[in-house]
Parts: sequence; structure tokens; C-alpha cells
Amino acid sequence: MATKYIGSILLFCLLALGVQAQTRTKKVVERPGFVTANTSDIEIKKIILTAEQTQVDAVMYGKAGTPVVISSHTCLRSDNATFRLREAGGASIDGTTEPELIPESGRLDVVLSFAPVPVGVHEVDFVEPEAGWIIWGVQLSREEPYVYVPDFLTTGKPKRSNELPEPGFSAGKAIVNGYLLGYEPDMRLAMNLEYADGLFPSSWREDIHVHHDGLFHFEVNLLQPTLATLYVNEAKMELFLVPDEEFTAYVNLPLLSMSASRLHKDHYGKKQKAWFDGAAELINSELAAEGESEALKAYRSVEKTLFSNEQMAELVKKDIEQVQPICKNLLKNSELSSADKKILKGLELKDIASYVLQKETDLRSQAARSRSMQGAVIASLGSNVAGADILPQIISAHKGHAILIDFWATWCGPCKKSMKSVLPLKKKLADEDVVYVYLTGPSSPENTWKDNLKEMTGVHYRLNDAQWKYLCSAYGVTGIPAYLIISHDGKLQRRYVGFPGVDELEKELLRAVGE
Repeated sequence: MATKYIGSILLFCLLALGVQAQTRTKKVVERPGFVTANTSDIEIKKIILTAEQTQVDAVMYGKAGTPVVISSHTCLRSDNATFRLREAGGASIDGTTEPELIPESGRLDVVLSFAPVPVGVHEVDFVEPEAGWIIWGVQLSREEPYVYVPDFLTTGKPKRSNELPEPGFSAGKAIVNGYLLGYEPDMRLAMNLEYADGLFPSSWREDIHVHHDGLFHFEVNLLQPTLATLYVNEAKMELFLVPDEEFTAYVNLPLLSMSASRLHKDHYGKKQKAWFDGAAELINSELAAEGESEALKAYRSVEKTLFSNEQMAELVKKDIEQVQPICKNLLKNSELSSADKKILKGLELKDIASYVLQKETDLRSQAARSRSMQGAVIASLGSNVAGADILPQIISAHKGHAILIDFWATWCGPCKKSMKSVLPLKKKLADEDVVYVYLTGPSSPENTWKDNLKEMTGVHYRLNDAQWKYLCSAYGVTGIPAYLIISHDGKLQRRYVGFPGVDELEKELLRAVGE
């Protein structure tokens, strides 16, 4: 009797499992959420999962008349498997059949059939390698990707008190520290900041490096509080930056990405996509939720009152008219002429002059860094730079980059041998944010030193005796070659006396970059 009872229970369980299996043989995911995408040419509106196939209903966007062709290597990719494209309706695979064209509407529905994704896979990446399209973290189980948002970001609302900065010119550096919540190291992100200043003829656009843990950092010189646009792949959000002020931004990458999607923007456009701590917290929080800000409107009203003052308006107009031609030439030459500097010195609004001079420094540093990748760049350190100011002065132009500082001399055989050993590493790390700085002292004759630089890419300094001795003493350089590795945030990461080997340098430089 007991055996019969047990058999009945087992039979019931098997039947229950069979019913469960049947109910899971087909699953429909409408408008699946995703983490980020590097294209806006294709979006996924539905995924149908069955035991026989994974059907992806997608929308292709483009200029009317564009042929719709997709690579046979297109796949869905999970951590453990790849699910290849089998068939395509509405698109030609590899152009082997006559492709359909994008209609006048600028969009075309296509149906793609892939190998079946098994139960238990909760997200996949959509990869089209020929076009370079990737949609990361397409959700199969959740409405949107899970992102851990610390409680302290959402438990309180920013206060309006002391929120609005003083309007007007106040040249200085805005500092932003940030985190991309939901980011993974294998996601290839294009991230940059764009802003205008009213002096230079075009907007500034600066690339931002995202580290393996989602951390990013940038510093920009501004003339006044400025509205800038942060681009993250196909998405964007407005940031309000204030000179000489700092804030931290916590950006929900999936919500930001989906707010830019044609299929998702109605649902996610008004959701809070980022949280802030620091300067202009209220303005930035409102911008990240609504795309507009009442606090910013209040600031603009005060700003308008200031600049509508007849005397102030005349001063601004006069100085800007003098400066704009200087700024145009500065973009071409990366350097101010003596006549330009004379005009800047005579401006009524000194903050405008300070800002342009700082932009000259920035442009010269960028030009030197670019040249240093192709050859040797001789940099000068004024004899008045001494003591604890020496190293900060050397690395200040390369903030945000990893820096390898090489102490050497023209008479040092091991130094030259080590430099040759590093050449393949330079080529290997060519796409990384690494700057190579070489320091020597007065024991290297100037003419001999310059002759040695012909095949040494990097930034080169020949220090005076006091500067050389101070750095060697302060950083424990008891022999050469010696090396300092400075991380992307300007901190000393490692010190070596003697060549540590190429593998060790590669490991530490990648760590310094933030990989």
C-alpha cells in the first residue's frame, strides 16, 4: 500500500514537471530592457523563446532607400554560449538575396531566427559583427536590468538652500567624479562631454575614460557655470557644471540607455536616471529626471538680470569681440602670440583672460601629448619650479592618464637597454591612456641628450641639478634606471629602482589606467 502511494506521488510530480515544461516551451518578452547599445540602427521590440528557436522581432532604422543586410555571423551571446542566426525575414543575410530597402518612414520591421536559448539564461547580448552593432544585457526574465542603487542616493531629496551658484564670469575648473551603475568591463563605451563657452567658434568635446569598475572622472576649465551634455554610447544627459566646484554623479546606465531608445523613451524618459552629491545637486537631479529644471530656470533668470545691466553688457560685448578672433587662431596654432597676450592683459574682465590662457595650456598639452606618440617632445620645467612642486608640475598636463616616469641618463647602458625592451610594450598599449615621461639631469650633456631622443617617443625633461637631486631623494631613486607609475587619478602607484621587466610594467600600467 505504501509502495503504491509513493508511486502515485512520483507520477503526480512527473506530470507536474511535464505541465511546467510545456508552459515554459514558449515565452514572449515584449520590448525587452537592455543595459546599453552602441547603435541606434536596430532595436528589439519582441523576443519569442521556444524549444525550437529564439525569434527576435526587431526594427531597423535608417535613411530611406538603404538596403537592409545583416551578417550571417550575427548571434545572441550569453556568458556560456553563442546562439547563431538561422533565418531573417525582411533582411538579406550577407546580401545573398535581393535586400529590402528602408521605406520613406525610415524604419523597417524584421524577424530574425536564432538557435534556441535554453531556460535559465536570463539575459543575452545581441551582436552583429560586420556592422559592429552590440546591444548588451537584453533582458529575458526581468522588465529592466537589475542595478544596485545605494540607499543613500534615494532616501532623501536635495535641498534648494545654497543650490544656485553665483552667475557671471568666474574662470575655474569643474571636477566631476562618477559611477556608471550596471556597467561591465566588456562593454565598449564611447563616453564624452560637450560644452560651449561663447568665445571659441566651436563646442569643446572631450573623451572620458571609463574604468573597469564603472568609475569615471573628468575636469574641465570653464568660464562660468555651464550646461554641458554627457554622451554615453547612444544616450545623453545634461549636466550643470560650476567652476571651482565638484560633484559626484551616480548614473543608472540601463535607465539612461533606454531613455534614448525609440521603443522605450516614453516609459523611461521621465525616470530618475542619475543621482548627485555636491555642487548644483538640485539642478542636476531635476535634469536627470525630467530633462528640464525649475532650479535652472531660476538661475537663468538671475543670470539674465545680471547681463542685462547696461554697463555689464557693454563690458562683455567689448571684451568678447576682442577675444573671439584670438580664440579662433588659438585653435589653429595651440599657442598665443605676444600680440594676443597683450590684448588679453588689457581686458576689463580678467576672468575671460584667465580662461583663454588656461585653454592655451590645455591645447598645448594635448598637442604635445599627440606629438609624443609619434616622436620625442622636449618639455621645459622652469628653474623656479622646486621641491614638492616638481612632480605635480610634470604630471599636471596628463591628468586622467596613466604615466610611466623613467629616470635615466645618456651614459647609462642599462637605461638604454631597458628603453629598447619597452618599445614593444608601447605598441601593445597604443590604444590605452598611457603617457611616457623621461627625466634626466645635468650629468647628461644637452647635445648628447637631444641626439638620443631621435627614436624615443614620449615627453622629455632635462632637469637642473637641484630638481634632479630633490626628485631622487624624495622618491627613493638610489640608482638608474628607475621608474614611477602614476595612476589615472594622479597618485603614485608604484616605484622601481632597476628595470622590473616588461610584464610587470604592463600589469601595473593597465592597473594605473583602470583596466
